[in-house]
Amino acid sequence: MLKLKHLFDNRDLALMLLENWEYDKNNIDILKFYRISANAIYPYTHNGKTFLLRFIPWDEKTENEMEKELEFIQYLQKKGLNVLEPVVPKNGGYLLKKDTPWGKYLACAFKRVDGKQLSEFEYNDEIIFGLGKTLGRLHKYSSEYNNVKKESCFEIIDRMEYFTQNKLKEDKELVLKRIGEIRNIFQKLPQNKSNFGLVHYDFELDNVFYEETSKKYSVIDFGSSMYHWYTMDIEQSLANLKEEYSQNDFEHIKTIFMNGYKTEYQIFEEEIKLFPVFRRFDNLRQYINLKDVVEETWDNEPEWMVNLRENLNNIIMEIGNNLREDL
Repeated sequence: MLKLKHLFDNRDLALMLLENWEYDKNNIDILKFYRISANAIYPYTHNGKTFLLRFIPWDEKTENEMEKELEFIQYLQKKGLNVLEPVVPKNGGYLLKKDTPWGKYLACAFKRVDGKQLSEFEYNDEIIFGLGKTLGRLHKYSSEYNNVKKESCFEIIDRMEYFTQNKLKEDKELVLKRIGEIRNIFQKLPQNKSNFGLVHYDFELDNVFYEETSKKYSVIDFGSSMYHWYTMDIEQSLANLKEEYSQNDFEHIKTIFMNGYKTEYQIFEEEIKLFPVFRRFDNLRQYINLKDVVEETWDNEPEWMVNLRENLNNIIMEIGNNLREDL
C-alpha cells in the first residue's frame, strides 16, 4: 500500500501522464472511477476501448522493479497466459519516467482484460478448478523463466529487519524474533527451479477475471510479484477463498482448487505442511508495511484519511496479536 500522502485523487497528474498515450479526450470523466492502493489506477478509453493508466511515485518503487514486472508480464503473454497487455506510450518502451509538479513518477498503461472479477461470481466447482489450474499454469511458466530476477523474499526479510531495528517503536523485540524465525526456516527449505521462482503474490479473486462465454481466465496486478516458493501463492489464494466462502465448504473448495492446480504443475506436499510459516511471512510483511504507511501524520487530515488510519491501525493491532502466538 502507498503512503497515505499518495492516496489523494489527482486527476491533473493522471491527465499529464496520460498525454503520453493515445486516449479519447472527449471521455475524461471516466477518470473518476480511479482506484489507489499499491498504485494509482485510472481508467481511460481509446477508440471506445477501455485501458488502465497505472502510476507510482519514484520513492515507492524502483524503475528496475517495474521494468522486470513488465518483462515478466510480456513473457507470460507470449506463453499464452491471459494477462494485462502493456500499451506502448508515444515515445516508445513500456515504462514512462516523468518529472511532474508533484514529483517524479513511473507510469505504464494496459489494455483492460475481458470478463469480470471472480469475486463477482457465485462459487461453483468449475470456476474454482479453473482458478487453481490458472495458478498452476502461471507457476509452470515461471519455472521456465530465465530473466533477471526481481526482489526475493530474502531481500524483503532484510528490509523488514532494517525497518524494525531502525523505525519500529512498539514490539520491536517480538517482531525481530519472528523475522529471525522465518529467516531460519526459509534458509533450511530446499530451493530449486521447480519450487522457487517468480510468484504473483496477490493471486486473489479480485485479481483474476473470468469471461463466461469463452470461459477464459485473465490475471492482473503483478505489482507485488517477487521470488518466493510457489507454495506462497497457493497459501495466499486459499486464504482468500477461505475468507470469501463458507467455512463448511472450504475443505471441498481447497480440494477442487488443488486438483485444478495439479493438472498444470506439481504440488510440493512438504511445503504445504508449512502453510502457517508462509502465512507468518505475509503477516509480518503486512504489519511492517502498514506501520510504515501510518507513521507520518499531518495537521487537519481529511476525514477519509482519519478513518483509513483508524482502520489500518485496527489491522495492525490484529496482526500484532497474531504475531504473539508461536507457530
